[in-house]
Amino acid sequence: MGNLTRVFLALPMGFVKALFTPARGRHASAARRRRSTRVRRYAPLPAPVEASTPPAPTPAPPLAPPRESLPADEIALVRPYYLSHERDLDSVRAEATARLHAWVPRPRPSGDLLAAPVEPLPGEFDELAALVRTWNDQRARRCAEVAV
Repeated sequence: MGNLTRVFLALPMGFVKALFTPARGRHASAARRRRSTRVRRYAPLPAPVEASTPPAPTPAPPLAPPRESLPADEIALVRPYYLSHERDLDSVRAEATARLHAWVPRPRPSGDLLAAPVEPLPGEFDELAALVRTWNDQRARRCAEVAV
């Protein structure tokens, strides 16, 4: 019987013991919190600034004159490289555009794409237009019969 009582009271006594023991680990509020070594320490606070007037800005010293003058003809020697590079880029772009247009069978539209549509050629949609007119006349007659 004593063994049964001890087992029965072990769980509530564990809770009471945990209630009265001080907290440990990362959630302990009474103990001093230790910082992780991976956390960077705060930078020290700067020294307080005196409440005096700010110093007047000093003007920038004037630039010294160049030590030697270079003729413009010598400096422009790099430009032919840029010209050939730009020509190479233009030829690559032209080849890519030609390949793209070879894939697309229809001609590219030119001119103003937002302009009014071009008038169709005579006889191009005459049969379709006649069928649509016939259908609209039939609808109008049915609506007139229903209204009477």
